[in-house]
Amino acid sequence: MKIIEKVSFEEVLKQFRAEHDADHPHEVNTNADAEESLQRAQILFGEWHRVSLTREDILQVRLPWHLSCGGDMELVPKTGLSVQETVEKLSNVKIQFKDSCPVCFNKLQRMQYLPFTPLFLSTQALDTEDYNELTIKSGLIHLDGLHRMIGWELHGLFINNSLIEAYLASNPNITT
Repeated sequence: MKIIEKVSFEEVLKQFRAEHDADHPHEVNTNADAEESLQRAQILFGEWHRVSLTREDILQVRLPWHLSCGGDMELVPKTGLSVQETVEKLSNVKIQFKDSCPVCFNKLQRMQYLPFTPLFLSTQALDTEDYNELTIKSGLIHLDGLHRMIGWELHGLFINNSLIEAYLASNPNITT
């Protein structure tokens, strides 16, 4: 991970809202929930940086509990998984996942056709139900971008040493 610059929370929200409209008409729109996570991260951590991430950084991002957009199969257990662990799990149950969780599966499939967009992460887990039982609560922790990160890796889109932009909430002690 490379820190590019410190940014204001207003810049973070502006970037998020430009890509993630809470009123966008699609199945299981969780953009309002994601914005709430950003607000909570601002309260808990208070400082944001724009960073660039490598594929290796993204594969280590910790994902919180995810019930697959209303599907019948838990994609990420309450204890959490890394992006890499989630992709490995999904690779082993892809057919069952497609049948049990069509909305989530379709979100992952769409990622192969869309450009990279910034991720939103924190250095510590939030204090909400989705994060409470994580076994690893520090490092790079997901706030928004679960389907993008999984989909990008699943479809082999990290090529030519791709660098992915992200906004990272952290405590003020991070060094720039």
